[in-house]
Amino acid sequence: MSFERPRGIAVADVGYTNTKIMLFSPDLAPVAERKIASRHREGPPYRSIDPEPMVALCREALPELDRILPVDAIVPCAHGAALACQAADGSLAMPVMDYTSEPPPDIVADYRRIAPGFEETFCTLLPMALTHGLQLYWQQRAWPAEFARIATVIPWIQYVGFRLSGKAVTEMSSMSCQTHLMDTRSQTLSSLVKRQGWEALFPPMAKAWETIGRLRPEFTGPGFRGRGAVLGGVHDSTANYMRYVCAGLDRFSLVSTGTWSISFDTSTPLDHLVEARDTNTNTDVLGRTVACSRFFGGKEFEQVAGDAPAEAASLDMVRELIVKGIMALPSFTDSGGPVPRSGGRGRIVGDLPASAEARASLAALYCAQMVSEQLDAISSRHDVIVDGPFAQNPVLMAILADLRRGQQVKASDLRDGTTVGAASLALIDDGRLPSIGLSLKLQAPPDLAGLARYHSNWKEKAYAHLA
Repeated sequence: MSFERPRGIAVADVGYTNTKIMLFSPDLAPVAERKIASRHREGPPYRSIDPEPMVALCREALPELDRILPVDAIVPCAHGAALACQAADGSLAMPVMDYTSEPPPDIVADYRRIAPGFEETFCTLLPMALTHGLQLYWQQRAWPAEFARIATVIPWIQYVGFRLSGKAVTEMSSMSCQTHLMDTRSQTLSSLVKRQGWEALFPPMAKAWETIGRLRPEFTGPGFRGRGAVLGGVHDSTANYMRYVCAGLDRFSLVSTGTWSISFDTSTPLDHLVEARDTNTNTDVLGRTVACSRFFGGKEFEQVAGDAPAEAASLDMVRELIVKGIMALPSFTDSGGPVPRSGGRGRIVGDLPASAEARASLAALYCAQMVSEQLDAISSRHDVIVDGPFAQNPVLMAILADLRRGQQVKASDLRDGTTVGAASLALIDDGRLPSIGLSLKLQAPPDLAGLARYHSNWKEKAYAHLA
């Protein structure tokens, strides 16, 4: 069967904060966008995600966008930290757990005793309910009657596709994003899934770019012009990474920033990963394992900067901080990221001037050092590409370029890398990736006298608690 290029591609990007549907032309130019706030409920039985606003947006927006360009393909894309537990009739047997839910300490302690090892899943147990395996274990232990009604478990990403098409599938990038559900090397369900008897709950795998079904009539209405093919869907961070792969890049490190700072490296061997440094793996849509590291970058920046805007930072103030030895030490959230066991230890050393410029500059200096530690944690040695908010922060980028003088540091101006990456799936022809242009700006290292010595002192203090 020959590949038929779509006339219009709609990406349903269901984020934690916002849900949007973006329409792209066949050359991946953004054409239109519709957006609403995502909705969360406090419980009982736990904090959960309400899918109905997403469904309502799709019901309203898809016919409207089809009048602009025939919507031939719809690509589900979402964050990877939730599961949909469905009853036999396709309804939710239990609410979709919000990953900010806090499991009881005894549940977490019991789960640690059965959790698969790092050498199998290449991910550690994350805070809150970020780990899928812990979510299912908590639901099974605390609500056995409701859990017994579950016939199918699918990632939140594929639940979007299910609501659109009526077809339940799983997909590799969605099942492998630090879930404890997959054996990374064999790409099969993990020992945890088998030990708990969950194997039969997961439907078959689909490729991210495969058509799993057509839009249900409630999403088309009269006069719908497009083919309405719903694709398998993709994990949002992986979609962003695939955008760069489709640009022809091979050996590189990508630092994708936002609420989280997630670094990807295409050539890091798995035996270089260290659980204590919050390294992990993702699996791309072609089934290739990609080494990753992570820290709560956006949140940490906010904690240090306070109400100071990022643009208040200056290199002159950074030079002053370096001379005076004023430091922010990790970590200001529960996640220590690349600095082991530093969660909740964050503090500022020295007499920080009481100005927005000082706080924003210190936040840029601190986060640049943490990104550099992330890159060290995955043995990064090729070009470094930064996208998202950190790429738009010239002070942070300049510091990072100085810290990584053995590598080229480049800023990407992509603002919709996740949705463009997801849309590119609709252009995959029998596993062959499309070729998409990309604009990158080389960041020259500034003259920051004393930064190397400052960073050495920072590392000594940051890791002192491990001595």
